[in-house]
Amino acid sequence: MPSGHVPANAFCNPAELLGIHCKIPVPLEAVQEMRTMVIKETGPRDHWVNDDFTRIADDVYMQIGSPALTLENAWDVFTAMSDVIRILS
Repeated sequence: MPSGHVPANAFCNPAELLGIHCKIPVPLEAVQEMRTMVIKETGPRDHWVNDDFTRIADDVYMQIGSPALTLENAWDVFTAMSDVIRILS
């Protein structure tokens, strides 16, 4: 994964990042089975991030000015938030 890029964008547009299309179709049943396995091991997705972190992330996002998010600036926003959160830890 090229640093500073959104994985979904690289996956959907590999040529933009000098990559190649090498997707492999996966049957929906296999995806559902894998999701079930992950949920058994880690819990449902809404439990991955707790309420305390959500509050901190929301506060930090406001501290950095609540910039509008785009594919072009998402990494910069993430980095700015990470820097503030690291200081708070």
